[in-house]
Amino acid sequence: MTSTPVPAAGRGFRRRAAVVVLPLVVLLAGAGTSVAIAVETRSGGLERADRLAQAVADEEAGALGDAVRDYSSALDALGAGIANQPAIDDAQFQALSAMADTLPGLSSLSYTVPVDDTAQAVAAAQERLRAQFGTPVTLKPAQTELGEHRFIAAYHGVGTRETLRGADAAALPTVVAAATAARSSGKLAVSAPYVLLADRGLPVAEQQQSVVFTAPVVGGRDQADAGEFRGWVSGAFRAGTVLEASTDRDTSRSAHVQLWDATDPAQPVLLGSLDPEGTDSDRPARTASVIAGNRRWTLSVVPTAQAVTDEVGDGPLVALVVGGGLSLLLAALLFSVTAGRERAQRKVEQATADLAQEVALRSRSEEALRTRESELGAYTTVVADRLRLPLSRLSALSDAARETGAWTAADWHERLDGVDRRLDRARRLVDDLLLYAQVSEMALTERAVDLFATGTLVADEQEALSAHLPVELQPRIEVGPLPEVVGEPWLLHQVLARLVDNAVVHAPPGQPAVVSLGAELTGSRFRGEVWRIEVRDRGLGVPADRRATVFEPFAGEPADVELGGNHLSLALCRRIVMRLGGDVGLEDDPRGGSVFWFTLPVRSTTGLGAAAITSAPLVPVLG
Repeated sequence: MTSTPVPAAGRGFRRRAAVVVLPLVVLLAGAGTSVAIAVETRSGGLERADRLAQAVADEEAGALGDAVRDYSSALDALGAGIANQPAIDDAQFQALSAMADTLPGLSSLSYTVPVDDTAQAVAAAQERLRAQFGTPVTLKPAQTELGEHRFIAAYHGVGTRETLRGADAAALPTVVAAATAARSSGKLAVSAPYVLLADRGLPVAEQQQSVVFTAPVVGGRDQADAGEFRGWVSGAFRAGTVLEASTDRDTSRSAHVQLWDATDPAQPVLLGSLDPEGTDSDRPARTASVIAGNRRWTLSVVPTAQAVTDEVGDGPLVALVVGGGLSLLLAALLFSVTAGRERAQRKVEQATADLAQEVALRSRSEEALRTRESELGAYTTVVADRLRLPLSRLSALSDAARETGAWTAADWHERLDGVDRRLDRARRLVDDLLLYAQVSEMALTERAVDLFATGTLVADEQEALSAHLPVELQPRIEVGPLPEVVGEPWLLHQVLARLVDNAVVHAPPGQPAVVSLGAELTGSRFRGEVWRIEVRDRGLGVPADRRATVFEPFAGEPADVELGGNHLSLALCRRIVMRLGGDVGLEDDPRGGSVFWFTLPVRSTTGLGAAAITSAPLVPVLG
C-alpha cells in the first residue's frame, strides 16, 4: 500500500498554523476577558457618576429651596411691616424694602392696592395715596376685565432710579394670576415666568426670565381694619441670577445646570441655565423638584464629559492594558515554545516579504514623483497663462501712449489724475492689508482714552474732508456723551473714523449724511460690564443678505470701490475691536438707516496716562 506525499507548501502551512493558532486562542481569550472587566469597571464608574449627579441635583435643589424660603420670608416681613401700621408712608416702605436689597436676583419690591374700576374710585384713590405716601403719585389705569385696578402704590427698585409707582399691574396677566391666587388662598404665590418690563429694552441675549413672588397683606391684629384685605407685596426676581447665586461654583464648572418651571408638565419653561466650561456628556439628566409657592420648579443637572471621565477614572484603561499585556505575554511565551524549528523559516519568509514591500514602496515613490512632475508642469502652464494677459495689456497701453501724439496737456492731466487716484487706492489698500495682517500681533500701549474728544476729532476731520461740498450736502455729525475707556488711542481713533466715514459715504444720493455717536453701559456684575459705543446713521441701510458678511474682508459691493473703498475697512474695525477685547455688530435702526456698534470692557483708568488726541491724515477710510 502506498501513500501520497503531502506537498511542502501544505506541510509548511500546517506547521505555521499549529504554531499560531494556540497562542492566538490564548490571546483572544485573555483580551476578551480584559475587555469584559474594562466594560464592567466603566459601567460601575458611570453608575457612580449618575449617583453623584443625582446627589448634586438634590443638593442644589435644596440650596435653591432655601433661597425661595429666604425670598418668601423677606416678603412676609415686608407685608407684616405694612400690616401692623395704620398707614405706611414712602420713607417707611423704602426703609423696610432696603433690608432685602442683598437678595440675589432681586429687581424690585412693590406694594399694590386694589381700586374699583370707576373714574371716581381711581380719583379718590389717587388723592388718598398722595396723602398717605407723601409722593406725587399719578395713577395710570389700564383696561381690565377684573372689575378692579391694581395700582402700584409704593415701589423700590434695586440698582435703578426708575419707578413703576402708579402703574396698573392688572395689565400684566402673569402678575394678575399670581396676585389672584395669593388673595384667594391667603398665602404667598409665585407667577409664571416672564420678561420684566425693565428688561425688555435689553438685547434678547441679555434678557432673563423672571418671576414675581406675591403675598397678600391684611390689616394687623391691633389695627382698625384687622383681618381686612389691603393689597399685595411683590418681589420681582431674575431667575437666571437666582440660579447662579444659589449654585455651588464647582457644580457650575462641572455640570450643565438648568432650572425649569414644570408647573405644566406638558409645557415646561426654561427659567435659567448655567453653562459649564466643558461639553456636556451623553449621560441622562438628573432632576430634583423645588416647590416655589404654588408652582413646581425642576432642577436639571447634566455632568460634563470631563466630570464623567474623572469619576470613571483610569480603572477601565488599566484593566484593558494590564489584562491585554498579560494575555499578550502569555501568548508570546506559548508562541516561543511552540515555534521551535519554524522560527528560522519564518525569518526567511519575513525577510522575503520585507524585500517585496521595499520594492513595492520604491515603485510607489517613483510613481508619486512622476505624478508630482506632471502636476508642477500643469501649474507652471496655468501661472504663465494668468500672467501673459496682464503683461500683454500693459505693453499695449505703453505702445498706445507712445503713438498718441494728439493728447493735450488737459488730457495728460486727466489721465495722470486717474493714475494718482488708483495709486492712492493701491497705497491705502497696501496700508490696510499691512494693518489687517499686523493688528492681531502688534504690541498695545494702553492709555486712558477720552472717546468724546476722539469722536469730536473724527467729526472735525469729516467736516474738513467735506468742505468742498455744498453746504446743504455737508454731513451732520452729532457727538453725544462718550465714556473714557482703556485702550490703544490710535486704534480706537481708527475704529471711530472708519465707522463714521462708512456712514457718511453711504448717505442717500442728494442728501446730507446724518450721523450720531453715543454710548451706553451694559452687562451685569456677574457677567462683566461693557461700554457699547454706537454710530447711528440715516443712510441706505444694509441689505438683509449682506448683514452676516458685512465685517468680512472684501465683502462689500462693487459700487463701494467706485466710492473709493477697498472692502477692508469694516473688517479692520472688527479685528481691532476684538484685539482690544470687545465685539462689533450691526443692527437696523427703526427710524431708518443702520446702527454700527462695538463694545469695550469697563476697566479702571487709574494710574494710566491720558492719551494725546491728535489729528490723523485727512483721507477717507471707506470699507
